[in-house]
Amino acid sequence: MNKGRCLCGRVRWQFEGKPLAAHHCHCKMCRKAHGAAFGTYYFLARNQFSWESELNTVAEYRSSSELGRAFCTNCGSVVPNDEDGGEHTYVPAGGHDHGPAPDCHIFVAHKALWFDITDELPRHDEFPPGVDGRVQSEQACDEPQPGKLRGSCLCGAVEFVVEEGFKVVHNCHCSRCRYARAAAHTTNGFTSLDAVRFTKGEEHLKSYKVEDAKFFTHVFCDTCGSGLPRIDPGRGIAVTPLGALDDDPKTRAVDNIFVAHKAGWYDLTDDLPSFEEMPS
Repeated sequence: MNKGRCLCGRVRWQFEGKPLAAHHCHCKMCRKAHGAAFGTYYFLARNQFSWESELNTVAEYRSSSELGRAFCTNCGSVVPNDEDGGEHTYVPAGGHDHGPAPDCHIFVAHKALWFDITDELPRHDEFPPGVDGRVQSEQACDEPQPGKLRGSCLCGAVEFVVEEGFKVVHNCHCSRCRYARAAAHTTNGFTSLDAVRFTKGEEHLKSYKVEDAKFFTHVFCDTCGSGLPRIDPGRGIAVTPLGALDDDPKTRAVDNIFVAHKAGWYDLTDDLPSFEEMPS
């Protein structure tokens, strides 16, 4: 039995047996929903899956006519979507410390420009062979403005700009980031406090602070659950998930941090420096 949960632990689930499929998905909707370079999902038969908690903090945002994206309204983590009790369940692997390894990358034609795929798993530009589905068209963005990076949540209720270059970008594998983003890892860019400015929908921002954490707080949209920038006055910094960006930051992660806590189902294959915890 493989058990998973959201960041705050109010939503818990389990599944048994081998998934029908396990994909790293690079579509823009997954990047937005998770605030990460990609989402990783287990595709299960409904009878393999069961909830272990009440679902009173679960909400759904309908990102397309075919797919709803469920999240915990308390902490913002993406949680399983069981298709209204249908035959299949989509489970975010990021809610699991251990589990089956993914078998391929999908929607690679839409992947983030700032992330490189370095493993040897099969890659598919859209859906994998044998899967029928309608590819959602992506809304074209206006030309970027010099000196500004634009970003938004999946539903479009929140928009922001980053008005300086990132001082550093980390791939973070800590368990808090993994549970918060329900992904293999997050990729965060750090700037000065005043560099990030919300231009729309700031009233939709919700935050969850881990009780035993000195700083860690997850900020997300209260409508769609997407991960969004965190303004941290105490440290004088802003932390932006690159998955929320609409423009290419023209910069990439410089390292992998907290790899002592990475998901057991995810292999590091890049050549970036890796640190067991936070580098000094």
